[in-house]
Amino acid sequence: MNKVNPKKTIRILIADDHALFREGLRKILELEEDIKIVGEARDGAETLGLADRLKPDMILMDISLPGPNGIRVTRQIKRRYRKVYVIMLSMYEDTAHVIESFQAGASGYVIKTRPSGELVHTIRSVFREGVSISPLIEHKLLKGIRKPDFLRGTPRANLTKREVKVLKLVAAGNTNKEIAKKLFISEKTVKNHLNHIYRKMGVKNRAQAVVEGLKRDYISKD
Repeated sequence: MNKVNPKKTIRILIADDHALFREGLRKILELEEDIKIVGEARDGAETLGLADRLKPDMILMDISLPGPNGIRVTRQIKRRYRKVYVIMLSMYEDTAHVIESFQAGASGYVIKTRPSGELVHTIRSVFREGVSISPLIEHKLLKGIRKPDFLRGTPRANLTKREVKVLKLVAAGNTNKEIAKKLFISEKTVKNHLNHIYRKMGVKNRAQAVVEGLKRDYISKD
């Protein structure tokens, strides 16, 4: 068991149509002191029902759920429960699925063939900071965003110079605390800047803000 002295246990709902995968995932995650599995769902409809009844902190969402698929369920979850995090679990490594997942409201994307430790790290990062983008997934995002068709018709969002600095630091993987220290401001001010960025860009979380920042050329694609 890994002890991390958490302030709060992370309550997780697993949504996947394969019973063996759910069982294996439960056994792995229940070894973590700060993680509690509160339920399992086999399809999109059951996921929505359990999310309503159990009020989890986070859903580990199979992108290929039967019924409403993981993308569609994520959109509905984020409309109903803005504070519930979704981490997409997928066998797909292509850029299109990665981008679509984040645009739907996912806060993380983990490929099922990756080591379990990567998922645990993503869970904690998302719960702590609201988003987790691994180097592999960042590469997928950048690859897709470089395409002219993806960028066409995307206007800039009139961010202030300070908001652009905050957005660039978010894209570099900094936490709110780290951003505050680097810019010599309070964490509350960082949160205020992020809220302004979200509103101006029409997004709901850090991951979507980074995607939009790349599209709108606020963040370097090099």
